[in-house]
This record gives sequence, C-alpha cells and structure tokens, in this order.
Amino acid sequence: MKRSKHLSGWSRAAWRWMVVAVLLLWGSGVVLFFWPAQAVMEMTEWQLSLRHTALVLHGVLTWCFCVLCGRGVWPHLRVIWQRRDALAAWWWGLVNLLVVSLVAAAGLLLLYGPGAVHDTVSAAHSWLGLTWPALLLAHVWRRYQTSSS
Repeated sequence: MKRSKHLSGWSRAAWRWMVVAVLLLWGSGVVLFFWPAQAVMEMTEWQLSLRHTALVLHGVLTWCFCVLCGRGVWPHLRVIWQRRDALAAWWWGLVNLLVVSLVAAAGLLLLYGPGAVHDTVSAAHSWLGLTWPALLLAHVWRRYQTSSS
C-alpha cells in the first residue's frame, strides 16, 4: 500500500500525529497555565491530580513532538523550498519556526536554567505556547480553504 503525501510533503499519518501532539501539548499547557505551581497549596486533590497528569503529559509529548518534527519538517522543507513564489506561506512558516524555537528554548531553560529566571521564562513560554497554534493555523489555513471549496 502506497503512502500518499500531501502537496506540502507531509504524509497523512505524520500530519494527523502532529495535530494530535500539538492539541495535547496545548491542552496540557493550558492546564499548567491556569494551575501554576505557586498555587499547589490551595488546590483540591483532583486539581493536583490533573496538574500532575498535565505536567507528565506535557513532558512526554514534548519528546514526541520533537520526533514528529524530525520526521515531518524536513520532507516539508524539501518540497516547499521549490515553491518560493508562495511568500505568505513562507513568511508564516518562518514565524512559526521562530516561535516554536523560542518556546523550545524557554522550555529548556525552565528545565535546566537558573532559578532566578524561572518566573520570567515561564511567562514567556506560556504566552508563546498559548498563541503558537493560532500562528500555525495562519500558516496552514490555505490548505483547508482549498480542500473545503
């Protein structure tokens, strides 16, 4: 059975897994954003359980997201490189690359950086992470606009 590729270089399976990973990363990030570690003492048992589950899920999904990026982004770039006339998609792609790189760098700083920068980095990571899916939609919106017409 031949695997079909989208015109963007993504296989259907890789695209679906990427959507699932981004949605779960975003959802677990939202839980962590609304129930920060500073509020642990005031949380109920179910909130603590939900926060813990979101934290573990967020960490595991980060590595899955990295694998998916390694699997899907390079074929995507190889195909899209030849379509340099689509400037809007290119710019949105570059903005997405910049933002996801900043989110990743902030996440690494949260894990391994000094405690003195934790609050600032946490806020940047949260806000960039919360807004990134909207930027990703701006990058892929034409794909869905043409397929639904």
